[in-house]
Amino acid sequence: MHRMNHDSPFAALGNTRDTAEVEAQVAAIVGSFAPGHDLTRVGGAFDLLDRAFDGRLSGYQKLKTLYHNRTHTNEVVLCTARMLHGLNLAGQGVDGDHIDAALIGALMHDVGYLMSDEEASGTGAQFTDSHVMRGVEFTRRHLGTLPAGLLDSTTKVIMLTDHRKHPDWVKFDNPQQQRAAFATATADLIGQMANREYLERVLLLYFEFEEAHLGGFADIHDLLEKTTAFYRLTKERLDRDLMGLSGHLARHFGQHAGTDRNFYQESISRNLDYLERVVATERVRRLEHLKRGGVVEKVLELKGTP
Repeated sequence: MHRMNHDSPFAALGNTRDTAEVEAQVAAIVGSFAPGHDLTRVGGAFDLLDRAFDGRLSGYQKLKTLYHNRTHTNEVVLCTARMLHGLNLAGQGVDGDHIDAALIGALMHDVGYLMSDEEASGTGAQFTDSHVMRGVEFTRRHLGTLPAGLLDSTTKVIMLTDHRKHPDWVKFDNPQQQRAAFATATADLIGQMANREYLERVLLLYFEFEEAHLGGFADIHDLLEKTTAFYRLTKERLDRDLMGLSGHLARHFGQHAGTDRNFYQESISRNLDYLERVVATERVRRLEHLKRGGVVEKVLELKGTP
């Protein structure tokens, strides 16, 4: 059963840069716990997002945000599929419509960063505060042919990814709808922090915050230094507000990798351990320790710093 390289929890999470691979993985995972479920609607959402993010959707520019990019959406939808599988194994499964709502909601949760042709300046990061409801509006407009109940559930899934608000701000019609939304909101937080380039990508997040005029960080070093505290807040949200559902990911890997390990949590721990070492380094040498994904080069290009 041990088919994965367990020395690297990051490797076990798969390649989220490759959208076709992610879509195939999502289909395989759903097929393992809901055989016969028709993923046509989810496939349609993948296609819509491809066109939208690539600048091939009439009326919209291609996605420009540095941190909230296609890889982030891919990691969230893949983690959502794994969450749904884990919940199913825990006896908390959802029906076909709510599988669709969770996955389509994951795909659309950050589409609010997309800029229309009329929105002339910026990268879309200026919509940080409003991107969730912009995403709901986009989904209602472009996926309006979905059955009304499914569309409602999908928009509630998107709304729950506004992590500045307590989950109580969304009123659910039934426990399955709530479970679908909690699965995706959990995947949004877990997926990004487990990415093997998370620490590098935090540097890009700084520029999004700056553009959004979300203060609180003097510079990229300040953001790096505060990331551990951010994780503590995130963990509190995951464990308390989102009911600790991320623990069910270990059940998924138990079946798919032959080991009951939560590779997401292990990856997050590795990132945080490494972050401690980076932050302990003097500022002028820090970026030398963040080599993944060519991100630092991009940061230096953007800022001519530090």
